[in-house]
Amino acid sequence: MSRPFRHILFLCILLNTAAGLADTYQPLPFTARYSVHLDGFKVGELERRLYIEPDGRHVLEQIMETTGVVALFKKDRLVERSAWIHEGDQAIPLGYHAHYVGRAKDTEERIDFDWQQQTATSQRRGKVKEIPLVAGMTDKLMHQVMLHSDIATGKEHLEYSIIDRNKTKTYAYEVLGTEALVTARGMVNTIKVKRKDTTFWLAPEWDYLLVQLLQENDDGTIATYIQKQ
Repeated sequence: MSRPFRHILFLCILLNTAAGLADTYQPLPFTARYSVHLDGFKVGELERRLYIEPDGRHVLEQIMETTGVVALFKKDRLVERSAWIHEGDQAIPLGYHAHYVGRAKDTEERIDFDWQQQTATSQRRGKVKEIPLVAGMTDKLMHQVMLHSDIATGKEHLEYSIIDRNKTKTYAYEVLGTEALVTARGMVNTIKVKRKDTTFWLAPEWDYLLVQLLQENDDGTIATYIQKQ
């Protein structure tokens, strides 16, 4: 996988949630589309959608692929899905699946959460690892739902234990304040959040939808912007 696209995939962060501060929060179904740029040049598109299945499972799906001239040379595509259920005010992760295809490479990653046995089974490129589960542990896609929920309910401690690539990691975020942005959907007030070299903006009046994301790295500036429906 090329370095710029690898960074873009990492940037495919964030989704939605409910407006205003509340004691509890459950995400609402949504579909959002974004354009992805490297140093001002469009290199890909991102679609994110959250839906609820008949059995009550919530699913967040994210599809990222290169487009235009870039796709002629680097046809990359990543599909990610994360599923969970709600028990009271708690979101319980059930599983994560990612499938990347690009330039003769085909990579899959899967995580199955077994809360009765308190074990997560992580599989990537044929390697399987059993990881002991502790309360609050989740995957890198679903933790975005938890992050938006915590911001919506006014929590200040934004730190999450993530299973990613057969390892456990800690993601910590900082709320920087508020900012008004002009987007493809119009002007909107946002909450500005940062993690390391990645900064993103969520719109409370649009159910905390991600509207913009920037990352600085060795390859340049990766920018993700929300598009019209």
